[in-house]
Parts: sequence; structure tokens; C-alpha cells
Amino acid sequence: MKTPSQPWAPACEEQTVAYFTYGERELAHLRSRDARLADAIDRIGPVRRTVDPDLFSSVVHHIIGQQISTKAQATIWARMRERLGEVTPETVRGAGRDALQELGMTYRKADHLVDVAERAATGALDLEAVRQMPDDEAIAQLMTIRGVGRWTAEMILLFCLERPDVLSYDDLAIQRGLRMLYHHRRITPRLFARYRRRYSPFGSTASLYLWAIAGGALPDLIDRAPASPKKRPSARGAGAPGKAGARTETSPKAQKKTDERPVITATYPSPLGPLVLAADEQGLAGAWFEGQAHFGEFGSTRRALGDTERTEAAPTTGNGTVDAARSALEAARAWLDAYFAGTSPEALPPLPPLHLLGSPFQQRVWELLRAIPYGGTTTYGALAHELEERFGTRTSARAVGGAVGRNPLSIIVPCHRVLGANGAVTGYAGGLERKRALLALEGRKEAS
Repeated sequence: MKTPSQPWAPACEEQTVAYFTYGERELAHLRSRDARLADAIDRIGPVRRTVDPDLFSSVVHHIIGQQISTKAQATIWARMRERLGEVTPETVRGAGRDALQELGMTYRKADHLVDVAERAATGALDLEAVRQMPDDEAIAQLMTIRGVGRWTAEMILLFCLERPDVLSYDDLAIQRGLRMLYHHRRITPRLFARYRRRYSPFGSTASLYLWAIAGGALPDLIDRAPASPKKRPSARGAGAPGKAGARTETSPKAQKKTDERPVITATYPSPLGPLVLAADEQGLAGAWFEGQAHFGEFGSTRRALGDTERTEAAPTTGNGTVDAARSALEAARAWLDAYFAGTSPEALPPLPPLHLLGSPFQQRVWELLRAIPYGGTTTYGALAHELEERFGTRTSARAVGGAVGRNPLSIIVPCHRVLGANGAVTGYAGGLERKRALLALEGRKEAS
């Protein structure tokens, strides 16, 4: 890791608490790249965020803290430290699910913790190897842990590994800080990428200041985001000590039309039949096999929003949103080419930003789908249990199946990895033969 010339950490108190390390080198770079951020840095002063340098402990801490308040997380964590002494793979594995659940967490979280402890203790998960991996590889490896998604993995990179260039698009408070500092109404993936390049290679330090801004450190700055329906408060919202923001979710009703937003479509000739791809300025929005069930719902939703549809071959009007959509289609094609060629998941090219339109319930189901690893499977019932644990949404396997069937991004959001209760291949909007073929491509043999 870096060695800043003047780290912002307490000088006169005993170092029982570790803080994210940055100093004049990082601040000088950010000041030189952005006048508004320079002014914010000078007005706010040093920002301290605690870190946990123990990777296993950090993973456990983050899994415990999902979808509960910071206070509840601290209470459970204190009980765990008191019960186990040290939080290690051996002590967590030895405690077992029932004892962990008695600390105040759900049974499923306890199950996740025992699973990661088992993998770490047996060497199936090499956490020390994660420390040596580049950011993208480390995120991909952390996401193989049950209960860890991309946002959580990014936070582990920042608050445990102290990676210097973490700026998370999925973080609600980061987006809020950007809107407030630069007077934007919304942050598109393209705009976000511009700020990421500007702050690099010290995006993590920029994140600390954007979180501070989002939390009200500069009262004269306001959030200019368009009014939208109220969202359930998040325990990880802006300003929570030692915490980052929450992820965003987009529903059709919450999205308002401000100008023409063309949706660009193209056909991809997959080995399993033509795939219709759709993208807009915010990213890849659709991927369906021709004739797939629920395909028509995408068009009706877009028309309700006032969006216009055109083919990729249609002439551009000079609107930058068209270029962004075409870039998303290009990246999707490259990913699909590699996927169907049997490329290993860690070697697949990066996906474009994804822009899925659906109800809050559908969004949550699709988020869980994205966490199913390549070559892995789950069941509709297991997803229903996961929804209740993570989001407090009590539902049925049938309701989950309805949301899975309406997934607008076939293959990329891997709904084909969801099986029936007995492991049977069932319920795929693109057809069961395609589902079997996709599972076979990923190395899963169908149960006899």
C-alpha cells in the first residue's frame, strides 16, 4: 500500500482504532484535478473513516451489517467478539449456526458465516490471495462468498484492504455527494465515469469527501435530484459513522422524462437463437431471445416513460445519449462472444453498466440473481428466504418466479441458474431447452 507523507490519523491517542490512510499526496492530486473538490477539501478538513485490516473479520462484519441499523450491527458484533474472542475462520466454524444465531442475527446470515468460515479454514477460499489481486479480480472473488454482492465487495476493498481507487457507482451517498458538489440533477453512468477518471488513482479519498458532503458537511450545498417517491431509510445512508451509502434501485414510476431518451436495439446472433439487445444512455437495458415470454412488457414500459425506440443502424442526431447506448451494446456483444466461447468467468470482459427497469420487488429479486455464481444454482424457495432475510420482504416462491420470469436481461442477469425445489430444470421464459444448454455450458450436469 501507499505511504502518504502526512497521513490523516490521530497523532496523540493510542492506536487501538485504525483509520483509512491518506495524506498530502492524495489531497494535492485531487485539488489539482478539480477546483470544486479542492474547495470542499479545504472547508471540510480531515475526514476519518475506520478500517478493519483483517480480511476475514471484515467480511463477517459486512455480512452481519446487511439490511440492519448500524446500532444493531454494533450490538451483534460486540456479542460475537465477547463470545468468540477473536473472529477467525476457526472460531466462527467452531461456534456453528445455532450459536451464531443466538447472537441476534438471522439463521441465513449465520449459515453464510459458517459457510465462509468453512471455505476459509479448508483453503477453498484463499483470502490472502485476494489481497494480492487487482481490484476487479478481488471484487469477483469476494462475490463468490454467499451474502456478498458487488457493493459490499467494493466497501471491503476500501475499508479493509485500503485500496486507493474505489469509487462505487452503486453507492447512493456517493451519487448524492456528486449531485450536491457539481449541481447535477442526476448522475448517469457516463457522467460518473468522467468523475472516476478525474479522481483516479485516488478515488477512495474522493469517496470520503463525497460521503461527508452527502452527510451535510457543507450545509450550503443542496441535492438537486428530481423529486421521487419516498424510499425506505437505509442504515447505511450518508453520514452514518464509518459507513458508506446504500445502493440505488430504479423503478419505472420513479423515473421522470426530462428530454428524449432513445432506446437503441440490435440483434445478437447467439448459438441458441437471436437475442434482441436494448440499451439507453444509462446502460444495457434488455436482452431477450426472440419470442421470449414477457418481451412485450419492455416496450410498453418505455412508451409509458416517453422514451423512443430506434435500431442501432438508425442515423444519429448528434445526441450523446445515442453514443452511450451504442457503447453499451458493443460491450454486451463482446461479453456474449466470450461467454458463448466458454471463457472462464474470471476472464470475461467487463459488462457495460446495467439499467434494469422494474418494480422495487423485481429489482430486489434481480439483484439476488446477479449474485448466483457461474456454474452455481439456487431455487425459487431459497430466493424467497433470501428476500425475507435481506430486505424484510416475506413472499412466496411463486411470486419470486414471476419476477425471475420478467428479468429483462437474459443470460447476463442469470435467471437460468434458478431451479425447482427438487433441482429440476423448470420455468424459463426463453424455453427449457435454452435453459438446459446454458447450464451445460457453465458445467452443470442435469440431475437424472
